[in-house]
Amino acid sequence: MAQFLHSVASVTIILLLTATGWLCGAKGWMKAETKAFISKFLLSLAVPCMCVYGLRNNLTREMIAGSAKLLGTAMLCNALNFLLAYLLAKLLKLPKKQSGVFIVMCSLSNAMFIGYAMCTELFGDACVPYVMLFYLSNTTFTQTLAMWLIRRSGDGAGGGWRDSLRFLTSPTVLGVFTGFAVVLLDVRLPSFVMSYLRYMNNIVSPLALLLTGYIIYEMGWGKLRLNRSLAVMLAFRFLLSPALYIFFCRFFGVAGLARSTFIVEASMPVVTQSVVAAAQYGADEQLAAEGAALSTLASFLVIPILMLFLA
Repeated sequence: MAQFLHSVASVTIILLLTATGWLCGAKGWMKAETKAFISKFLLSLAVPCMCVYGLRNNLTREMIAGSAKLLGTAMLCNALNFLLAYLLAKLLKLPKKQSGVFIVMCSLSNAMFIGYAMCTELFGDACVPYVMLFYLSNTTFTQTLAMWLIRRSGDGAGGGWRDSLRFLTSPTVLGVFTGFAVVLLDVRLPSFVMSYLRYMNNIVSPLALLLTGYIIYEMGWGKLRLNRSLAVMLAFRFLLSPALYIFFCRFFGVAGLARSTFIVEASMPVVTQSVVAAAQYGADEQLAAEGAALSTLASFLVIPILMLFLA
């Protein structure tokens, strides 16, 4: 019960920050250009700093030695998510413009903007290395298979294999790699550098949740409709995806904080890039937007219940 009450308090904090972002949009304090700035600032600067700071403070060489099993578990579960979502899309006989969007929404979670905030609120900074491993798997599939599926659902233009591999040079992924390298090489960063990284680390979650709230405002309540494909997607996101992680974590012997972090991350809302990519490539942007908004709202109810089973 104590774990449940703690999760309710944690979710309430995150909900209030998200609601504040919605309020900023409703009041006209946050606009499209503000959203673009926050998104760019987070992904290009703040999140990479957070990765280096979080890994340097919470990761050890011994943990790195065992990270292959953890990353492999996450990669396997992601791959199975895509396979099962593909079979469901065929079963539902979704039109071409919806098929790729549906598969991506089922298969990938919002591991960074909401997932990081949720996990650190629930488990503290000790979960950061496991969040980063989950994120590495998630972003690999997001920038490769997910983008290809959404392009195929839309206009199908562009996007060769070189474009798919560009994510390896993105600031966030480079931040993760740098953090691992700093720990592995036992690099002692100057105190003023660590202080700067700490300040940047501390603003990631609040800004990311404000941004999430504004995005929900931008989509508009009136556009939200729970149809058959969205209902199936929500069941997949909050039941099937975490169930896969529960099974394979047990199968591969992933336990403790790593297991709890993976399961919570697997239960997060739809990955944000699905909405951006659907608009960019001419797929069903409305379905992606509705899925992102509904799954975000639903996650605030799901996580306290999930924590009862993880206690």
